[in-house]
Amino acid sequence: MKSKTKVFIIVCIIAVLFISVSTAHGIEKAGMGYFLGSVGMLSESGNNSVIYSLGGGGHAIRNKLILGGEGHSCFGPANAGGYGFFNIGYAIISSDKLKLYPLLGVGVGALTRETNPKVSKCALLNPSLRLDYLIHIKNRSGVLLGLHAGYTFTLYSNTFKWSMPHIRLAIGGFAFED
Repeated sequence: MKSKTKVFIIVCIIAVLFISVSTAHGIEKAGMGYFLGSVGMLSESGNNSVIYSLGGGGHAIRNKLILGGEGHSCFGPANAGGYGFFNIGYAIISSDKLKLYPLLGVGVGALTRETNPKVSKCALLNPSLRLDYLIHIKNRSGVLLGLHAGYTFTLYSNTFKWSMPHIRLAIGGFAFED
């Protein structure tokens, strides 16, 4: 099966899950938005280099199902580019102060190398585990502080394949719907 077909099927399944969960009544609803800063180790054809990224994202939580997205601009001594993900996850721990959840991101990106200026356009997968601490300021809203660890890798690339384990710090805000 071609990779485009696989991605289409995954997106359709995610959409059906989200629609079915969002029609339920009496469920917890929350929204979160955040800025991200990260450091990772980019690995490509046996060469490793440090890479940094800045970005932002957000997601909604409905009855522990998480759906959202994020985008990043990355840079380093030998690489530069950007990428974005459509994310789906499930809250393993979901309290008023703490959220622990695995997340799977499917997305696209572009990356260049200093040694070869040809742009790598790629389809990406980004599994991660995230821990968010919620500081309540007013009623059911406040500040989010998060630690996200994951591994981004290419599913398809027009030039070179790469992978990147990473640690991200997140700061943002949240609100729960009553």
